[in-house]
Amino acid sequence: MPEVVFPIVERFFTLSGEAPTAGQPMYLIRFSGCNLNCSYCDTPNRNEINEQLTFTELADVIAKVEKEYPGAFVLFTGGEPLLNERMEAISQLAAKHSDVLFYVETNGSVFIQDFGKGNLRYVADWKTFSSGEGGSFCKNNIKKLRAGLDCIKIVVDKNDLVYVRLIIDAIKKDNPGLDIYLSPQTGKIDLKDLAAFITENRLDVRLSLQLHKIIWGFDAKGV
Repeated sequence: MPEVVFPIVERFFTLSGEAPTAGQPMYLIRFSGCNLNCSYCDTPNRNEINEQLTFTELADVIAKVEKEYPGAFVLFTGGEPLLNERMEAISQLAAKHSDVLFYVETNGSVFIQDFGKGNLRYVADWKTFSSGEGGSFCKNNIKKLRAGLDCIKIVVDKNDLVYVRLIIDAIKKDNPGLDIYLSPQTGKIDLKDLAAFITENRLDVRLSLQLHKIIWGFDAKGV
């Protein structure tokens, strides 16, 4: 079997912007290609291929990251990082570098077949209907996601709130301990309204802001 080749949009050191790792140093690796087309997508270059790395080359990159910045974790994002043969390869990379913490940020539409070891964790994004991709979440993932390791993120528009409440209830029914993060769509819901939605409905969720946009601005690239 030929060695897996990863099409890469970009890769760099930065700070994590949201969900469970906000504020933590990381090395971001953005894979090219996505199977969804969300209305609020903030990665217009998600289908660019600016570099192609084999499994061995990417493993060497991660080994260098581990040496240069021991406290940083590695984030695989996209696009959609779990497309094609990437899922198995990502699990193998995590197993090969067992002292490195890996996160995979997935759009939630792909069935996760391999959760790997405890150093490989998933942030699954449940798309609401305002994204234009409502109904795309693979619900078989809910029970498989591991409380304390993985989580679900929901990007929210003010018109999504009734639906979001139903999503939260469904998740908590099937996987009570799983962390859920609500993130506001830029310009689509006031933070005070989202905070009130959480507290007034006594929701067991967390508010997530896009810290990288607060620091570097909404149109900044490579951060």
